[in-house]
Amino acid sequence: MTSETDAHTVRTTSIGWMIQRIARRLDRAMETRLAQHDLSVSQFAVMMTVLETEGLTQAEIGQQFSMPAYAISRALDHLEKAGYVARRPHPTSRRAHTIHATPSGVALGPQLFKIVQEVNAALVGGLSEADKNTFRDILTRLV
Repeated sequence: MTSETDAHTVRTTSIGWMIQRIARRLDRAMETRLAQHDLSVSQFAVMMTVLETEGLTQAEIGQQFSMPAYAISRALDHLEKAGYVARRPHPTSRRAHTIHATPSGVALGPQLFKIVQEVNAALVGGLSEADKNTFRDILTRLV
């Protein structure tokens, strides 16, 4: 074997490399599907967090994603402008706001859930049900 074939073998059998390839494929599919709602993947992630847990602060949302504060702020600005979320004064802090889904944001939820289900189904479409379950179990343990 040459160093070139060794490098190729190491790269193409690397779990990390394969996960990155899948992640890129998922990001592209999600971006395409979310564009119909004028959302990016990061805005989608923030929206899903707001739908899951009402009343978090911007900082608490950022901690869940390890995203910088400016990125969370931009995502929230976009979601607020679109009418999906509202910032409300924090009950105990004059500097903070809590984030809540508006009725439009709540109505958007099922559409976002459907996108996730369809993108995930396309990803694992070639697997048997047993393989899908095994794959999900392994990913759950790794996460």
